[in-house]
Amino acid sequence: MSRSDPIRTRYYDAVELADKISDALFYASAVLSIASLLVEKQAHPQAYDLILIFFAVAVAALFTIGLVSRLYFTPRAEDKRRQDFFTSACGVSLTHERTDGYYNNDFTEPIKRMAAQVLENSHFSKAIALRMARVERIKVIVYAIIWLICVLNRQTDLGIVVAASQAVFSEQVVSKWLRLEWLRTRFEKTYDDVYRLFQSKPVASKFCAMTLESLGMYETAKANGAITLSSKVFHQLNSELSVEWDRIRGELDLS
Repeated sequence: MSRSDPIRTRYYDAVELADKISDALFYASAVLSIASLLVEKQAHPQAYDLILIFFAVAVAALFTIGLVSRLYFTPRAEDKRRQDFFTSACGVSLTHERTDGYYNNDFTEPIKRMAAQVLENSHFSKAIALRMARVERIKVIVYAIIWLICVLNRQTDLGIVVAASQAVFSEQVVSKWLRLEWLRTRFEKTYDDVYRLFQSKPVASKFCAMTLESLGMYETAKANGAITLSSKVFHQLNSELSVEWDRIRGELDLS
């Protein structure tokens, strides 16, 4: 299934770039933090001072990029995505930056089309989040093993243990993994709820209320999880998920 998504290119690419830079700065600051403990201040004063300067710069840059991403890049991208979502669902023009082939159902009634779009979004999102979670699980296991070695080794300096603990239990490692797992479960619940909604075919008022509830759950999950789904993983899974979506459309008679 071919898709044209200018919103991903123009807005979400900036979010992903900011995330990558933040990760790089985090690992750099973690290494510099440990290095400051290993370098003798009295024996190598210049090297020690340089490490502290670079550490301070890395921390300040990490804070700044994270703040800009959360308060500007991410909200801007999500606003554009919602505009395109409602443009497609309601047949109105809220933005000139339109996706092509991003939503695939033939409903013309806004609420039903909206429900189908939420189902399609959650279908793709839960699969992408699961693939990302598998990678994060491996990272967390590796970091946890290294951390345990540091903690259990009595010869390890206490400062190194503290620095390693700060790195492992930071937002970029354990917290990121837990948020991603939580986000994946919310996407799965949204998908299951909307799937059952199409199967049960309730009265119009109940269908409308449940659709809006599922849409709210999907959007708040993205906001609370604060995880940008990987475009690389999306492209890897796109063909497989598109074929599966066509099958789902047929089963639920969404076309």
